[in-house]
Amino acid sequence: MDNPLLLPEILLHITPYLTHQDIVICLKVCRQWNQSFTPLIFPNITAQENWTTAKDFPPLSTLIKNAFWVRSLTLKTTVGLAPFLDQCTRLKTLVVHGDIFSKQQDTIWTELTSLIRHNPLIERIFLGFDRQNSPSIEFLQALSEACPSLNRYESSQGKYGDQAQVEALMKVLRRVKCASTRYESFTNIPVDTTGSFPHLQELTIKDAKDLSTQLQVDLVCQCPHLQHLKWTVCRDMFFPIQQFCDRIPAACPNLRKLQMDGCGIPYPCDLSRILNSLSQLELLAFCGTAIFSRTFRAMERHFRTLQSLDLADCFSVKSWMVQEVLESCPVLETLKVPYILMSDVEVGRPWVALRLKHLRVHFRTSKLWGTKFIREHETIFRTLGKLADLEILDVSCFNPRGPAGLQFRLYLGLAGMGMLRKLMFVNMHYTDQNIGNQELDWIKKHWPHLTKAEGIFHSVWKQHEVVTKELREFGIEVPDQERPDPDSQGSSWAFDARQDREGTDNEDMDEDQEDTEYEDFDTEDPEDVVVMGFNVQPSEVVFEKGPIDDEEDDGDDGDDEGGDMVDG
Repeated sequence: MDNPLLLPEILLHITPYLTHQDIVICLKVCRQWNQSFTPLIFPNITAQENWTTAKDFPPLSTLIKNAFWVRSLTLKTTVGLAPFLDQCTRLKTLVVHGDIFSKQQDTIWTELTSLIRHNPLIERIFLGFDRQNSPSIEFLQALSEACPSLNRYESSQGKYGDQAQVEALMKVLRRVKCASTRYESFTNIPVDTTGSFPHLQELTIKDAKDLSTQLQVDLVCQCPHLQHLKWTVCRDMFFPIQQFCDRIPAACPNLRKLQMDGCGIPYPCDLSRILNSLSQLELLAFCGTAIFSRTFRAMERHFRTLQSLDLADCFSVKSWMVQEVLESCPVLETLKVPYILMSDVEVGRPWVALRLKHLRVHFRTSKLWGTKFIREHETIFRTLGKLADLEILDVSCFNPRGPAGLQFRLYLGLAGMGMLRKLMFVNMHYTDQNIGNQELDWIKKHWPHLTKAEGIFHSVWKQHEVVTKELREFGIEVPDQERPDPDSQGSSWAFDARQDREGTDNEDMDEDQEDTEYEDFDTEDPEDVVVMGFNVQPSEVVFEKGPIDDEEDDGDDGDDEGGDMVDG
């Protein structure tokens, strides 16, 4: 059957075989089903440009009939949808894609303004432009006048070339709790920041063009209840470090969340000054910048209150820093960092960050195999096993040619993670896995809420496909992977911990020395150098019959290159 029958159609087919009482009962069931399921089918509607020919999109008549139930509407076109839009009166979220504004310049703002006028319950607006358009004055006025529940307004790539537009935008921002402007241009507009924004709690300013950093500081300082600040200046500007430190902490005493990237911040010591000027941060995210010792020490003042820390896209983050975070942040729930050495976990103090729900870190072993290799894995699995609230575990490596990572094998101690009953997602990209049937059965049994797994699960491609099939049949989503090129496979060799230690004892470095270090810093990750140049294929390091014991090295500290390695 190409098209499933609807309940009324089914009723017509079986009517000759039913009594009058049976038909009455069926009609009653039909009404009950309609009342129960219709609100669940139509709350989120996305109108594609080809909606008239899309087989999975309702016809216009059905849209009009059920417009009352639509709560979230995403528009990639409005052509032909006017009768439906007129019936949408219960919207809470409106998302408009940027392509509309270049293709429907004559009608789009009139249609959107009308839509806003008869949707007083709307709470969230998301607008994308094409660098040549921005909201009409009438649209912005409608938001101020007709939407008393509006609390979030986000737009990107808009071009404000008229002062009246900016004034109308400021009126909107004075009413909302969350505002975002990304890659937008305020050409020659003297933005009036004398009025305050008393309701703003979350503010995003990213690459605001032709808006001086002085005016950006003024804007932030007009938000006395600001809690979350996402701020990046254009690459051709310098971040106003001194003004930030002098004005923003006093003007925004409730600031608890800070997200920034390295654009406009040329020296790591500037990040230290920003961190030292703030107190009780709960969320901290840096991107595209260097984290040296002084910056990390400035972070320490926030360790007791940090709930989320994201340094995944920062360079010069060292393993000892990650271990210290895990030892010192008792309320941490999200941690994203590049890597940690297994040996640092083994010799370090116990983790206190036991509330983690999201952990992204690549574990690097200091040996390819042998007793130390097994001991390090057992320690990691026992430590991870204490994170009973963990929902997302990402142990992948950013570099496909990076050192081998955590091996999910039972003989290495995987059973130590048996208490992670809440785990929903695991990512093991570029970690040279060799998961077998025993591990697969164990995962199915002990991670009942696992819904998604990513990575290549075995060095032998056919075995990877078998594991993938088994996981999918068990109801776990597994994205397709491209078969690796044998010539570009990642290295299976261990990582030399000495490279992580070199040049990190900078506690007494003054600002001039640290700035000089940053100027000489090579952005190519020095930790991606492997210990030895041998090319050992992943299949050569599979343990099918259990561990290979070797003699213990007395006083082995992981610094001997390849001491426990076996020549392939």
